[in-house]
Amino acid sequence: MAVPWVILRRFLGVVPKHAEAEHPAAISTALRAPPRVTILSVGGPNARPEPTRPDKVPYLVAAGPSGLLICFAVGEAPIKTDDLIVAREFLAPADPSRQPTTGSAERIPRRPGSMPATCNLRSLGLTPGQFPGDYVITELLVAKRSDRAKLLRFLSAERRWLDTDLLNPLSTVDGDREWAPSGVVYHEGKLWFVDLSWGLLSCDPSATLPVLRFHSLPPGRYIHEPKPFLHTIRCISVSNHMLRYVDIARDLDLDGRAAEKKVSVWTAIHDPDCAGDGDHGILWIKTYEVGFKEIWNDASYRETRLPAMIPEIVLVHPKHPNVVYFFQGRSLFGVDVPAHRVVGFVKDAHKLVAPGCRRCVLPWELPASIANGNIYNNFA
Repeated sequence: MAVPWVILRRFLGVVPKHAEAEHPAAISTALRAPPRVTILSVGGPNARPEPTRPDKVPYLVAAGPSGLLICFAVGEAPIKTDDLIVAREFLAPADPSRQPTTGSAERIPRRPGSMPATCNLRSLGLTPGQFPGDYVITELLVAKRSDRAKLLRFLSAERRWLDTDLLNPLSTVDGDREWAPSGVVYHEGKLWFVDLSWGLLSCDPSATLPVLRFHSLPPGRYIHEPKPFLHTIRCISVSNHMLRYVDIARDLDLDGRAAEKKVSVWTAIHDPDCAGDGDHGILWIKTYEVGFKEIWNDASYRETRLPAMIPEIVLVHPKHPNVVYFFQGRSLFGVDVPAHRVVGFVKDAHKLVAPGCRRCVLPWELPASIANGNIYNNFA
């Protein structure tokens, strides 16, 4: 059976202090089957925002096999934070219809004065450590026109932050261009730091001496400068254990005129020409490409009563790369793109994911402790 997964809202709920007796766990939630959105709630001294800063709200930074990385920040779409916790040790309830799934929380020590006090959330990742139960929190700092980069790492086994200097491969690719972080993906034991206009930087943060490597986007996808809306038409994620690039683009016809917009998925494979380099090189292979008219004309799309308009990319199904999830207005829906078929639809999803915040959800493959296939609330 495939590992169950959920779509997590990035803005978390907060358990009121008077209700903590009924919800004593630091993290609790009723898991909901996609495309419904699961909302985590936090409570208790380790997972509650600072009592002196009630304006701070919990926000999900990363979700992976090591747990959930959560920050506390002010504002609807945080970019910086100095306050982190890691949620893990999740347990399934005895009675899913009455009790929530729960987890514990560990507050991360603040960085020492020699390091930047705040983290850029779009450059922050969470990975397993070298031994079971350990984890590593990593932030990548890349400066323009510098041949050096920095990894700031928190090692849970040592309970301390490390500052590591690395060679910056971007200085030989385009030293005059500034890296614009768009997010971080965990895949094959490495973190892949993403700039959706330029490419990816990969490294293994658990290594004693990490090495940073640059990887281009698929052919024709490089653009000269980042755009603020790129994350609505492009994404990079992991599906069925492979790295995927998804975008909405308008190709040109044979006469050079703009043709209809299509959704395309590319898959990263190992580059055989880089076999001597620890197989770090990748090649992008186009997996499929479908015009939106084919999706709009399908009976399953017409049944949703959605307009024939270009949607926003949300995420890729973590087990089935043919299925891509989109926002259209206030609705969240999944499409088996090669089959042109809508496979899931929630009409008022924006009530759950904070209107106006487009970086609002993350997919999460559930850990073995709760991935028993019978824990979804309101499964349909």
